[in-house]
Amino acid sequence: MKKRQKTRNRKSQVRIPFPTVLACFLVFVVVFGLSYLWLCARCEMLGQEIKQLETVQRDSRRQLNNEQDRWSSMLAPASLDRALKRHHLVMHLPNEQQVVRVRSGTIASVTALAYNK
Repeated sequence: MKKRQKTRNRKSQVRIPFPTVLACFLVFVVVFGLSYLWLCARCEMLGQEIKQLETVQRDSRRQLNNEQDRWSSMLAPASLDRALKRHHLVMHLPNEQQVVRVRSGTIASVTALAYNK
């Protein structure tokens, strides 16, 4: 016996055609939009970090200038005299006979003599 073939009802299986070009375009637009948003957020975060680091740098430079000013004022002759008086120290500049002048070539020989003793 012959088997009867089932006839398919093609009208009940109608599919709505969806163009693949349109689907690819929509996927591209979504991926491009998400990458654009991610890039904008990343740039904003880096901008804030740069501003914060610039603020730290500006504060550090200000503090460095203040410390350099304090150090230079402490090394001024008048400040040194005040510090000596405050600590009850009596110091004077050395006489010409008390000054020892050393040449650069003699430093090596002096250190060699010191280690040989």
